[in-house]
Amino acid sequence: MVQQVHQTLNQLIQTHQVMPTASSREALFVGLFELKQWHIILLGDAEDRLPYIEYEEGEPVLLVFTDAERATSAAHVWIEDRTETRVKVESLSVESLLSILRDFRIGGIDFLRFDHGPCSVRVSIADAIAAARVYDVMSYEGIDELVDAAVHGAESVIEEDLWDAVCELPSWYLVADVSESDDPLVWILHDEPCVLVFTDSNRARAYAVEHGLEGCTTDVGRLIEVDPERAMDHFRDLARRGVAGAVFNDGPYGFYAPLDRFCNKAA
Repeated sequence: MVQQVHQTLNQLIQTHQVMPTASSREALFVGLFELKQWHIILLGDAEDRLPYIEYEEGEPVLLVFTDAERATSAAHVWIEDRTETRVKVESLSVESLLSILRDFRIGGIDFLRFDHGPCSVRVSIADAIAAARVYDVMSYEGIDELVDAAVHGAESVIEEDLWDAVCELPSWYLVADVSESDDPLVWILHDEPCVLVFTDSNRARAYAVEHGLEGCTTDVGRLIEVDPERAMDHFRDLARRGVAGAVFNDGPYGFYAPLDRFCNKAA
């Protein structure tokens, strides 16, 4: 199986600081936009609260945090002491960032500071907007729509449509097992051992975080990216080892396939 275990955001930031190349910059933006949400700190009680801004060499810089816990800690440990008003952590959906970043730029903000602290990086809001334009088109909501239609018996959608769409994706994403990092996570679902598969990296990372998996937080991710066709060889090996099925996107739009039938279909 071809796999790519993603670096942590801290590692991506450190790499870009040591070697600020186009490649390290691109890898950093991929890591940032793979997150489900960014977090900022708002000031005041009114509906139109203002974001907390730091000034670096006289330039306004918006503080952005890659996880809610880090943002909450900053808000209550040191930002609260600097202001005379209420502070609140606000989550920004990465899917809506393009319009949000444009609004910030219109408001006079030129830079973003990610994860203010010992491992931090500053990027221009112009670069962030350019990256947001790229990642704004990376949506796999069509898979959810097909699952919903198949579950509710839409005449125009058959099981083959769903599998064709899933297999045509450029990559699937698995959460690496913590103790065996070369293997994907296998959990007991539907009363049998199943490998967890996700159709996009955001969903895989969010699942790991929501289930409190050790070593799989928002900034310490162990994701495996794999080409669907090459994944089948690995899934056949899992089937021989007793794994019964694959559960895609476990949750409201999840769907299940017995591994033996799924692998035979792809043969």
